[in-house]
Amino acid sequence: MPRDYRKGRKVRQPMRDYSRNLSVRMTEEEYQRLQRYIRMTRLNSTAYFCRLIQGNVFKGHSSKLNHALHASVNMIYSNANQISRHQQAKNMDAEAVGKLIFLVDKLCEEVYLLSSQK
Repeated sequence: MPRDYRKGRKVRQPMRDYSRNLSVRMTEEEYQRLQRYIRMTRLNSTAYFCRLIQGNVFKGHSSKLNHALHASVNMIYSNANQISRHQQAKNMDAEAVGKLIFLVDKLCEEVYLLSSQK
């Protein structure tokens, strides 16, 4: 929201006209699916339908999926570091170990960027 810096307060936008209502008939299964979508997007039903009509892209938020993603990447990172620190691995092929460390670091970076998207 824009601010009126001379007075130190926000300038109000004109009120939207919410005089139209929509009634939708659906089965219990469809309603449950709608509720699941609304929970994933963290929107109320009015905001969900308005964004749906506007054609906005929805991004779901799932804490379980996010946790599973980070846990899996953490296990891969840990295993790759154990392999790279082993003396025999360094003696056999130091270049391959270097590539492994690079790829694991890149994987961690990409997962972080993916999970921090809003």
